Amino acid sequence: MNHFKMSHKAKMIAILSAIFAAILIPTAALVYQLSQDILLTVTLGVCLSYALIVCAYRLFHSHFSPVAQLQAYIDAKQQGQSNLSLGYSDPSSPWAILGAQIETLFTTQQPQSEHLIDGLFQHWPHPIAVFNEQSQLIFFNHPMYAQLKTPLLRGMTFTECGFSLDNNQCSHAKLNQDWQIQRIALSDAKQTLITASYIGHQLQDAKRQSQADLIRILSHELNNSLTPMASMTDTLMAADELDEIQTRQVLTRIKSRSESLLLFIKAYAELSRLPSAKPQTFDLKALAILNAKEQSVQLNFAGSPSFFADKLLIEQLLINVFKNSYEACAEQACITLRCFAQSDMQILQLTDNGPGFANIDNALQPLYTTKKQGNGLGLALCNDIVQKHNGQLQLANTADGAQITIKLPQNSC
Repeated sequence: MNHFKMSHKAKMIAILSAIFAAILIPTAALVYQLSQDILLTVTLGVCLSYALIVCAYRLFHSHFSPVAQLQAYIDAKQQGQSNLSLGYSDPSSPWAILGAQIETLFTTQQPQSEHLIDGLFQHWPHPIAVFNEQSQLIFFNHPMYAQLKTPLLRGMTFTECGFSLDNNQCSHAKLNQDWQIQRIALSDAKQTLITASYIGHQLQDAKRQSQADLIRILSHELNNSLTPMASMTDTLMAADELDEIQTRQVLTRIKSRSESLLLFIKAYAELSRLPSAKPQTFDLKALAILNAKEQSVQLNFAGSPSFFADKLLIEQLLINVFKNSYEACAEQACITLRCFAQSDMQILQLTDNGPGFANIDNALQPLYTTKKQGNGLGLALCNDIVQKHNGQLQLANTADGAQITIKLPQNSC
């Protein structure tokens, strides 16, 4: 559009310059030929040039001023401004007649429903556009015009405005992934409302929160494993003389615990989530007794020691359950672990001698905790581990204390 106007102006200037030269040069030559007086010729040339310049300017201005006024009026109307009107000194001129026709198009009485929409959404801070049942644009506000940065006129189709539908999802090339576009059908008026909301800040906040949660989960697991390792080391170093058998037991356990923890963190970090369960048959009783001892929990085991699940994930589950019981019990923490089969399910039932769950309805919610020093990740992580095995985790309060029932299918995955 700008390129066209500049080209037209250049052509007009060229034509006026040619007319200017065609009048001035022959006239000056004729005067000099008749008078042979250079001063007279120059004086006449200056006066004639001034007169021609004034005439050319007025002609140029009278041609382009109405065009510029009309263009400014149309641009303002496209942006939603309504308190504007066109005014020409000569109402009978072609430009005044054309301007009146265009003004009539913009001020045509709208249907009552469209007038209501204008009143509701004209000053809405978010981009808004409304299409009628023929998918023609009947309203848009200034934020929509400013965001799309493309000419919009009432009557343009849904596609002409740049919108597209894919599986009933609305999109626009000028509204990237930082924008959320909603398409709402106004069934009574048979109209479609398109609204866009900027969600870039929320996406960044969610990303930062996700990273913070991941760090907290990993820190939680590191503390669970490193604390008993540090305790065993302190006990060993406090002895006046190192007992070789005890030292080897401690070092062997530290090595085993470190290797399991490193594998767990590596898998978690690589996938930013719990690793997939890889079931195998292992001795659940031996694993439970070993971890209960590390967490200073007295364990009573009943049932078959053979269990089919992901050993690494089940160990993390036991660590969290034993740690929770140790922190909840005022006296020596004692847990009864029963393992049995029921139909095609493997059942683990853990009951402690503590006060029970303070808020059982929210106990599995991530980051929810009733402990002053807790972070609300232990039971939520246990629930995730059970779900990785396609199982179920249920919480209950009994007369003896808190009870956790874990049901895993025999095939586990």
